[in-house]
Amino acid sequence: MDEELKQLLQENLEVTRENNDLLKKIRRDAMIGLAVKVVLWLVILGVPIFFVSTYLIPLLERTGGASAPLFGVPSPEEAQRLIEQYRSLYEGQ
Repeated sequence: MDEELKQLLQENLEVTRENNDLLKKIRRDAMIGLAVKVVLWLVILGVPIFFVSTYLIPLLERTGGASAPLFGVPSPEEAQRLIEQYRSLYEGQ
């Protein structure tokens, strides 16, 4: 009986060690997967920002100058001019 019990304990110990090794590998793979996802999202979000800042903004500045609205948003000078026009229309009435 003692010999059988020792054998069962030894098998249990081996299975436990193997399970521990598998869990460590799973944890390592999960961390590597997270790192890859973070890098991938940084690339996906960073590349368009890089191209917009490198190519699109200088192109818009060359074609329209500072007075051209960027994506339909007026510049601060244009917004101030529109406010003054609005005030002059309604102050005169």
